Amino acid sequence: MEKEIISLAQLKEGYRYNSDSLILADFILNCGIKNESLDVGSGCGILGILFKTFNKDLRLSVIDIQEENIKLIRQNLDKNHIEAEIFYDDFLKFRTEKKFDFIVSNPPFYRQDACKSENIHKNISKFQSYLPLDEFISKANSILKPRGILYFCYEASMFDQICVALEKKKLKMTKICFVYTDQNEKARLVLVQARKSVKSSCEILPPFFVYENGILSQKMQTIHSRFRLKSYDF
Repeated sequence: MEKEIISLAQLKEGYRYNSDSLILADFILNCGIKNESLDVGSGCGILGILFKTFNKDLRLSVIDIQEENIKLIRQNLDKNHIEAEIFYDDFLKFRTEKKFDFIVSNPPFYRQDACKSENIHKNISKFQSYLPLDEFISKANSILKPRGILYFCYEASMFDQICVALEKKKLKMTKICFVYTDQNEKARLVLVQARKSVKSSCEILPPFFVYENGILSQKMQTIHSRFRLKSYDF
């Protein structure tokens, strides 16, 4: 039976999802996600929509700070017949009595020395000053259930700072995967699974190459095949 195409509206001039979102979604689905789950900085809603597509019983919540994204999320949820609780809020100021089993995010991780755009929507979606790493991890920790799991991706060169930030909040890194554009380049991204209140060892997964010998890798081709996405301008 052919998989249903997932249709996603995106802002023509704003930040648009890229391969990082697909690689992170694949990583998370392979590791596992269920029960009460929160997608932080949801953007157009791609991560949550992919998770619900593959796990209909997931109780999904999404949060985003930008009104344009909330409109996109509502449209994309409706278009793909997916239910979720939507929060239009700054994650760092977010107040809720609910505790989550899983928190997932493709957070802004560009450093201040990177070239900023004149487009504020893109800047908020890309630069870590809008959601600093330490504050992001601290807030996530505060609303995770005991033994809850935090999934996120980040710039690989900041791996040492990720380790320190997680250690401060007693979140144990339990799985990591480094992502490379190809075999001859430095890792550019790290995928992280961290768990609250556990003492598990950390599993370092095989490296992920987007390209191999200048050709889209088999892993990346498999992801594109797994997630049948069609985007259109909003």
